[in-house]
Amino acid sequence: MTAIDLLEATITELGPLIRDGKLSPVELTQACIDQSERLDGTLKAFTTMTPEYALERARQAEQEIQNGRYRGPLHGIPYTLKDVIATHGIRTTFGNPRLIDFKPAESATVHVRLEEAGGVLLGKVYSHIGRGDNPVLCHSPWDPATSPGTSSSGSASAVSSGMGLLSMGTDTGGSVRHPASNCGLVGFKATFGRISRFGVWATSWTTDQAGPITKTVEDNAIAMETLAAYDPKDLVSINKEDSPYRSGIGDGIRGLRIGLPVDSWVWKDWIDQDEEDAVRKAVGVLEELGADIVEVAIPLAYEARNNSIAAEGPVWLRDNFPEEVLREWEELHPALERGEDQTFADYLHGQQKRMAIRQEAIAVLKKVDVIVMPTGSTIGDKWDATTATIRGKTVPARSRAVYLNGMASQTGLPAISIPCGFAKEGRFPVGLQLIGRDLEEGPLLRLAYAYEQAAGWHKMHPPV
Repeated sequence: MTAIDLLEATITELGPLIRDGKLSPVELTQACIDQSERLDGTLKAFTTMTPEYALERARQAEQEIQNGRYRGPLHGIPYTLKDVIATHGIRTTFGNPRLIDFKPAESATVHVRLEEAGGVLLGKVYSHIGRGDNPVLCHSPWDPATSPGTSSSGSASAVSSGMGLLSMGTDTGGSVRHPASNCGLVGFKATFGRISRFGVWATSWTTDQAGPITKTVEDNAIAMETLAAYDPKDLVSINKEDSPYRSGIGDGIRGLRIGLPVDSWVWKDWIDQDEEDAVRKAVGVLEELGADIVEVAIPLAYEARNNSIAAEGPVWLRDNFPEEVLREWEELHPALERGEDQTFADYLHGQQKRMAIRQEAIAVLKKVDVIVMPTGSTIGDKWDATTATIRGKTVPARSRAVYLNGMASQTGLPAISIPCGFAKEGRFPVGLQLIGRDLEEGPLLRLAYAYEQAAGWHKMHPPV
């Protein structure tokens, strides 16, 4: 078997080797399975492993490529799916361990598209479901005593530790970007409606999106080229032809206008000084690369913490699960009760506030091309922590990340998190968040790629 360093391995590097017959998809898949069997007892990223299915898919990919039927850069690439994404014939628990025998009759569109691209599903990974004070029963490869972030916890843990090269998470208030930041990865929430959510858990009709988590920006762009497509099965899906997401990614950022918030809540309430230092240093690198830094204000975005969606989750749950399942699903009872207690007036006022936050962000993005700020994360928090101390102040663990990530979720604007350094005595990754205009993912990827290549943080890997 060819020696493969799975911590270093990327889709960008291995894809051409698979295409040219220099790397066997079977060997790569077996290496990922071996890595999972070695590490998952500690990290607990998987809820369901599918080694037999994965090897069957890998053999199929190898045969197709040998016969000249190469499907593209994801052909033969092992990946995982957050266990709130339906997979036909493969167990999907939607975060409920009691659904041990549930196998959906139809796959989510994102799974279908990855399968059609020739991807190799290694299994389903852990999703943190329920209230913010529920422990995250999955661990970070940077330190197994700590959390990989919520709620796409298993997705980030798996990619960071080399248990697959790509994972699909979901993002309601930052749940792709938060674990990506915690684990030193790239997490992308595209424009609302870019990626189909048919067959995906919908905590919120107005904010939920699936999104890819990868090691590098280019890997993420490769995934987006498969995932971003119109789907009539999803009523919010954008019916617009996409251009290749890698187009122009390396063109540089000279003259790009970067909006840097001056609001104290962005810097002082939810991140420590060493995290702020890492982010501000990253902004300095962007300026050295030729970007113009412009100070901006986003005061309303402080309130962008799922302020309008309490009633939406219960509606989806009752539409998709029988009452007897919900009665036994104790982790969701508080959310069900909160949703049922929300009045229509409260919901409407929340939606109005959401629109005000969106208008504020759109006005800022007429002055600048991209807004840059910290990614909301829970750096160094123990996996079962309920509180954390930020600059001497006690704040809620896990949910604090939403205060920084919520703006992009509530507005539907595209946002990406990329690694920008380390904190807590250099032990844990820090994320830089970039937020752009509707349907303009290109400048985000170009900016993220330029910084990534200049800074090199993507070359740092956990000690597993």
